[in-house]
Amino acid sequence: MKHLLEKYLHPFCSVDGGGGGGGGPAPAPAAPAPVAPAPGDQPPAPPAPSPAPVAPPAAGQPYKPAGLPETMFGKDDRETMDKMATALDGYRKRDSAVPDKIEAYNAFEIDKAPEAIRPQLQALAADPLFGAVAKVAMEEKIPVASLHKLTTALYSQAQEAGILEAPIDPVAERAALLPETAKSLPKAQQDAAIEARLKANEDFVTLMQQHGLPKEVGEHGLLMLMDTAKGNQLIEFFASKMTGADKAQPFPGAGAAPAGSGAREALKAQLAAPEMNPQHPKFDRAKHDALDEQYRKLIPG
Repeated sequence: MKHLLEKYLHPFCSVDGGGGGGGGPAPAPAAPAPVAPAPGDQPPAPPAPSPAPVAPPAAGQPYKPAGLPETMFGKDDRETMDKMATALDGYRKRDSAVPDKIEAYNAFEIDKAPEAIRPQLQALAADPLFGAVAKVAMEEKIPVASLHKLTTALYSQAQEAGILEAPIDPVAERAALLPETAKSLPKAQQDAAIEARLKANEDFVTLMQQHGLPKEVGEHGLLMLMDTAKGNQLIEFFASKMTGADKAQPFPGAGAAPAGSGAREALKAQLAAPEMNPQHPKFDRAKHDALDEQYRKLIPG
């Protein structure tokens, strides 16, 4: 019994101390010496911290999806859904205004456009430059009305600034170039007379390039002048001053001379054209001989 009492009532007393165990506490065991890691061994990496759990919205608070603009949130989930539905409806309406054919962009509401730019807007339907713009507009899902509004604003500002050119009517310009002596001829011969006139003007500019006119200047002149009757008449004026011939009169290839008292004069004028001179760079022996044959038939002997 005594042994048990000493064991449990005095656990920190020395068992061999005298007089009731007045000895100090037993020395603590020595700490084990650290073991050096083997070469090449690395201490294990500490475990990655677990992501903080997303706290669900408190009871009674509206849910807020990440990334949703603040303007879309409502006072509760119902109002938020209503706002999102309104926004989606707007996108659907915008996409429905995008045509499935590029040609839809060419159909301007001319009667609603400013009167000063209506001819230019009408000409856009056949303009390949605007066709390229319409293609991009359809790829980018731009509504027809939006592109028309932008185009109208651009042309209106150009018109107000005085830099918008009047549209050119190719049919009217060609008709204005029909020589007087060819007006009674059939349509095919009239077209040939106009083409001959245009070709003669182009040849004159080319001839000037062979006599010192810079090529880029000649090409610029052709680009700016050849699409209108007045531009061609300007070239003919300078040509007449240099060659001494009236370039606005009939040209070789204009067809047979009209019957009547003016036939002789018409053929004579064509034979007198510079191109009928064997020394001219554009001399055509076949055309010369054909005109000469007509002249001989008209004036026997």
